[in-house]
Amino acid sequence: MAELKRFREIDMLRGMAILMVLLYHSVIVFPINLHEIWWCKTLHTFLWTLQMPLFFLVSGFCYSFDGDYGKYALKKCGRILIPHIVFSVLDILPRLVPNPLVHEQMDIRGALTDFALYGGSDWFLWTLFVIVMLFPLYEKLLKKEKRSRRAAVLAAALLFALKPYVTDLLLMNMVCQYLWYFLLGYGLRKRADTALPLLLQRQNAFPALLLTLLCFAGFLGLEEGMPQWARFAEMACALASFVFFFALTAFVRGRLAAFFVSCGTWSLQMYLLDAYALVGSRTLLVSAAGLASPVLIIAGNFVLDTLLVLALSSRVLPKARALRICCGIPGKDNYAV
Repeated sequence: MAELKRFREIDMLRGMAILMVLLYHSVIVFPINLHEIWWCKTLHTFLWTLQMPLFFLVSGFCYSFDGDYGKYALKKCGRILIPHIVFSVLDILPRLVPNPLVHEQMDIRGALTDFALYGGSDWFLWTLFVIVMLFPLYEKLLKKEKRSRRAAVLAAALLFALKPYVTDLLLMNMVCQYLWYFLLGYGLRKRADTALPLLLQRQNAFPALLLTLLCFAGFLGLEEGMPQWARFAEMACALASFVFFFALTAFVRGRLAAFFVSCGTWSLQMYLLDAYALVGSRTLLVSAAGLASPVLIIAGNFVLDTLLVLALSSRVLPKARALRICCGIPGKDNYAV
């Protein structure tokens, strides 16, 4: 199979998405609860609304399957499942013994049950793994006649709508929600040569940002028991933000562009390491330095965590084979999910 064409803007978009994840995690609840401050909680909700849909949309865009399911499945296990297992174990271990560095304690039975049946702490990786393992079968419908393609798209839309009623066992509810974004990214890739130049136009940035904010304002405060109409407003917010961030890449050049691309290249590893970097930064800033300003805490966590996890991901992890395996780093750079 011919190598997929690489789009630098998609790499930058993935970099922006992982930076939003790091900023999202920087709004801490321990050892000080910033969620009690309205603007911190609003920022946290806003970032949550955008970041994961962007990741799954980009993942769908980067999806590639050459027809050999065995080889494909082995690759995905190495890329996603092994890091999920390794870092879930690393997350569980410090929670089994009371210590001042973690907020939540767990017993071994509860921790293993949560991991095996509900994805554990790295729910994102498990959800992505399920989707990429099932998608080659789903893709068969998308490659058939028009009626089958329409049925496949309608099924994904229906699953998205039914997400609140689907069990959280094995995170099937999250699979229902994010399969839709993955499918949109897949469809966008099929029309990339015509669609991306249109999305990349700079004049799209302001109206897309305005629409993002308006949609977010429409469902703000409804995240608990969110009605169905608000879930579609949330989806509109996420899709408008995709247009905004993609158009934003047209303004980015030089070192900043290279920085976003680097973050995009190492996004998975940055995600895996962020929780550990955050323990260090919040302990240093809040517990040791005694910072109480929400702005300084969030900014400090974000800057320190970003610098640390990017440096470790790009300069340390690739040097040892064991670390590469544990962190899902392929032997050769691969653009697909």
